Amino acid sequence: MIVSVTVDRNKGGIANSLVSYSKALQLINERHLIMLPRNAHVKKDLESLQNVEILALSKISLYFHIYTNFFFKPKISKQLKESEWIFIHNSKLLKYFSVFFNKTGLINHSGKLRNTNHKAWNIFITESGLNRFLKKYPNNHSKNLVICHGFEIFKPKTRKYEANKEHLKIIAAGRLVEKKGLDDLIEVAAILEQEEIPVKINLYGEGPLQTQLKKKITELGLENIALMGWHPNLKDEFSKYDIFCIPSLIEPFGLIIGEAMMNCLPVISTKTDGALEIFGDSPEDSGGILVDFSSPNQIVDAILKMQSNEFRDLLAKNARANIENNFSLKKLSIDLKKLINNAN
Repeated sequence: MIVSVTVDRNKGGIANSLVSYSKALQLINERHLIMLPRNAHVKKDLESLQNVEILALSKISLYFHIYTNFFFKPKISKQLKESEWIFIHNSKLLKYFSVFFNKTGLINHSGKLRNTNHKAWNIFITESGLNRFLKKYPNNHSKNLVICHGFEIFKPKTRKYEANKEHLKIIAAGRLVEKKGLDDLIEVAAILEQEEIPVKINLYGEGPLQTQLKKKITELGLENIALMGWHPNLKDEFSKYDIFCIPSLIEPFGLIIGEAMMNCLPVISTKTDGALEIFGDSPEDSGGILVDFSSPNQIVDAILKMQSNEFRDLLAKNARANIENNFSLKKLSIDLKKLINNAN
């Protein structure tokens, strides 16, 4: 049995990784015990997976509840002792598992550098994150490796490019917070409108900057960009668009990038850790164009380049192939199997 532990309740990278890890572990016939808050958003998705057993936590102090459940309830203590591997998804939990360090891994979802200085494994989701860690902590005592996210391979909805349609349609998605760089998208829209370039940008998501972004769009009098709010299943929307754009200032991996690529969308992204991992040294061959941070003019140039139907179609095919070949659930299951075998 494999164990995963988190105190995170929200949507996002940790929630999505719990689902993808569960599906990947199912491919190698591993059961997955997941310990998480009772009100975790991802709980319902996990309950539908056959190989998953859930232990929901509910006490006021989650850390205390974890400690008392893990080490004073014989059944759970036995499951931990007999488990093949324990994945920790929040760094503050690590101290509770010191007795299991030889088979414990801290998954670095946030991209923040933490010098664990113990025998537990550090599992990074990008090479860039690992390299920064090693540079900052050359004498750390952890075992370090990279395991990237995996995506479920499915047949996307058919998309047909319209050679004579009025405008390109661009989709952007993410939580409306400063680190997503969404102000830059409004600047892009302003440039495009001023230059009379026919493009429509729809931004999906919600968050604390919603009022501020809406006010800026209104003050600039922009009609080519709109806030669409939160959508429960963006996969259904991707086929309506031509380009996916993500101008983030920080993106440890960027699961939404892979989801867009799985749906045959070419990508315009800033050079975050996740984008560099996904697109490598030849972004166009991998399905996208990379731009510098806070560079609206570079995003505009990338959009102009993608006005060519042929070029956009090529990037779309490359994007899909990149995910299928390098970031599939099967690839994730192989990486997890290697890790588990090395620990035993």
